[in-house]
Amino acid sequence: MHRRSPFAILALAVVLGACTGASQTSGQEGPAEPEPAEAAPSVAEYETFDPSAYDARPPERTVEVTHQVPDRLLQGRADEGVQQTVEGFRVQVFSARDKQAAQDFQVKVRQWWEENKAEAPTAVLGNEPPIVVQYSQPYYRVRMGAFAERDAAEEALAFVRSAYPNAFISRGTVTVTR
Repeated sequence: MHRRSPFAILALAVVLGACTGASQTSGQEGPAEPEPAEAAPSVAEYETFDPSAYDARPPERTVEVTHQVPDRLLQGRADEGVQQTVEGFRVQVFSARDKQAAQDFQVKVRQWWEENKAEAPTAVLGNEPPIVVQYSQPYYRVRMGAFAERDAAEEALAFVRSAYPNAFISRGTVTVTR
C-alpha cells in the first residue's frame, strides 16, 4: 500500500475546495441602479439680465501682418520653377544602331525645331525642349521633350508628326520643371 503524505492530502483538499466555486450568500443583491438625476433648472428661471438693451460691439481690429514668406508661396505656387525627376514621356523621332547616325539626326531635329518653333505649342514643348540621344541596347534613340502627363506628350506628338510621321510616344524617366 502506498502511504500518502499529509502535505499531499492538504494540497488536494485546498484544490478541491477552490474548484467548487463561490456560493451565494443570502441577503446580497446585485449592483444598485443609479437614481434618476434631477433635471437641471432652466437659466430662464433665475436669469433676468437682457443684453439687447445695450449696443456694445467689440472694437474692430486693423492689424498689419509683416512676414518674410515669398509671394509665390502665398499664392499657392510653391513648386513653380522646381525641377523634378518623374516617370514620364518623350516623343521618339529616330532610332539606329549607329551612335554617329543618331547624333547627326539629333542635330537635324534641333535645326527643324529652330525653323518651326514659332508654330509649336509652346505651352507643351516650351521654348527649348530637350532633344536627347538615349542608348538602350542595341539602339540609340533620338527623343524630344520631357512630359509628366501623357496628354501633353500627345499634343507635342501631333505637332512633331508634321515633320516626322513615324514619331511616337515613349515612356521613360524625365526631368520636368513645374
